[in-house]
Amino acid sequence: MELVEVDFTDARLVGRYDRLFEACPEAFIQQSTYWAYVIKDIGPDTPLFLLASDGGDDVAGLPLYLYEHPLGNILTSVPQAGPLGGIFCRAGLSQAARDEAYGRLLERAVELARRQNCMSLTIITNPFADDWELYRRHLAPSYVLENFTQYLYLRSVLEGDSPASFRYASGSHLGRSTRRNIERGWEHGYRGAFCTSVAQLKAWYDVHCRRHGELGVVPLPWRLFENMFALLVPRNKAQLILIEHEGQIASGAFHVYHRAVVDAFMLSMASEHAAHEVNYVTVDYSLRWARGLGLRLYNWQSSQNKRCGVYRFKQQWGSRDSTYYFVTRLLCDPARIRDIGLAGLKRHYPWHYVVPFGVFTDGFDKTYFKKAGA
Repeated sequence: MELVEVDFTDARLVGRYDRLFEACPEAFIQQSTYWAYVIKDIGPDTPLFLLASDGGDDVAGLPLYLYEHPLGNILTSVPQAGPLGGIFCRAGLSQAARDEAYGRLLERAVELARRQNCMSLTIITNPFADDWELYRRHLAPSYVLENFTQYLYLRSVLEGDSPASFRYASGSHLGRSTRRNIERGWEHGYRGAFCTSVAQLKAWYDVHCRRHGELGVVPLPWRLFENMFALLVPRNKAQLILIEHEGQIASGAFHVYHRAVVDAFMLSMASEHAAHEVNYVTVDYSLRWARGLGLRLYNWQSSQNKRCGVYRFKQQWGSRDSTYYFVTRLLCDPARIRDIGLAGLKRHYPWHYVVPFGVFTDGFDKTYFKKAGA
C-alpha cells in the first residue's frame, strides 16, 4: 500500500483526495479539503493530508493539521470547533485492507509529527465506524479521552415519500409533549427559511453571540461562520436555517453535511423566544429539510454531559448515543506540557486539543479519561 502526502499547492493531489472523499458517503465534511479552506486563516493551521493507495486506487485518507507555537508544535485531526473523524475509507474495503490502511496512515502520521517537532499527535475516532480498536493497536496512544455524541436515523424518525408527506413515525419515540411543543411553536407564527445573504448571517451571528454571552460561553469566531457560508453553502455542503418572527430572527441552526451525515453544527436562539418553543420549531424544520435532502444520519454532536438540559432535549427526539475517542500519542517529556499548565494550554492553543485536561488533576501517569458526566 502506497502513502502519499497531499501538497495543497499540487492541484492534481488535491483532486485525488477530493475524489476519494466524494466517493465515501460516510465521511464527514470536516475530513475534506473544503474544511481546510474554511479554517485555514483562523488557527492558523497548516493542512498535512495523507492518502493511502492500493494498486493505483486511493482507498483511505487522513486529514492532519500542524499548529505551530513557540511553546511547542502539535499535529491534530481536530483543530477548531465541531471536530469529527480521523481516517476515512472507501466503502467495500476488506477487513485486511482496512487494517493495513489504518496501520500505514497512523505510522506516517507519527513520522510527520516527529518531523515537525510536535509535542503530541491527536486524532479523533469515528463515532459511527467502530474503529477504536484499530487506533488502539496501530497508534498505541499515550492518552485516551472518551466522549459521546447523540444521533438520529432520519428514516426512523420521519416516514413518507416526499417532504410534503413527511410525518413522525409511530415508532420514533417522539413523546406527546414533544409533538405538542412543536405544534405550539408553529402556532406562534414562526416562518422557516434559508440564509441567503451575509447580512442575514450577521444578524444570526449577533443572536449567537448574545445567547452565548447569556450562557457564559465564548462564541465561535465570526470568520468561521463567514467562511462556512461563503465556501460550503455553494458546494451544497452547509446550510443555515433561520426561523423568523415578524421580520426578526428568532433562531437559527447552522448545518454542515456530506452525502450521508449531517451535523447540527450550531443552534442559537434569541432567549426571548424560548417560551414559545422556538427550538422545537427549529429542529422540526431542520429534520424535515435533512430528510428531504436524502441525508441519512442526523448527528447532534456532543453535549456537556448526560444530565444537562441540552442532552435531555436531544434525547426526547429519540436520539441514540455513540461513543468516540480522542487518541493522543505524546512525543515529548510530559514535564514539558506540565510546565505549560492548564491555563497555558487554554491561552496558547485555543480551539486545539493537546492532551486531556484531566492529566493536570489526575496525573500524567493516568492514560484513560472520560468526559465529565459521560
